[in-house]
Amino acid sequence: MKIFLIKTGVIFFAALILFKLTVGSFYNSLQKKFDKQFSKDQIILIKGKIREEMRKGIEKDKILNEEDAELIQKFIKKLLKEIN
Repeated sequence: MKIFLIKTGVIFFAALILFKLTVGSFYNSLQKKFDKQFSKDQIILIKGKIREEMRKGIEKDKILNEEDAELIQKFIKKLLKEIN
């Protein structure tokens, strides 16, 4: 019984280490990418770009072309029909 417990413990810790090295490192790399992508500086930069594009859109006479306007109109009508 003692040998069984030792073998089980060794296999458990080996599996734990293997899991940590494979899945854990993959998770850590994803976490770093996520943190880098959504840092405060990046969010401020994205907000600035959105504001700039909104200002450009306001200055234009027509924001949408005819085809886009028709698509949006049909989509809104369909939504309203489904809601009612």
